[in-house]
Amino acid sequence: MGDLAMASIERLRNGALRNGPPSALVAPILGLAAVGAMVVVPLVALAAIPVLLAVLMAAGGVLAFGLSVWALIEGLAAFERWLENDPRFQR
Repeated sequence: MGDLAMASIERLRNGALRNGPPSALVAPILGLAAVGAMVVVPLVALAAIPVLLAVLMAAGGVLAFGLSVWALIEGLAAFERWLENDPRFQR
């Protein structure tokens, strides 16, 4: 480790010891932060469920639309072949 890093570590150690223990407000604030994280993380996870469902439904809609267009084109092609081969439509 370089001299600069050692000096920084020593300065941190000396400063922490010189200032004494943290104030009495730190523990409750840390506790509230922990409780807040325990509330916020599940809420964010629950909020992701409708977003995921919406994405899946949109993908399903795009897939259904694509398959419908493909089926329509195939149906029109079959109808055209039938018109060409049916003797009632021959000239």
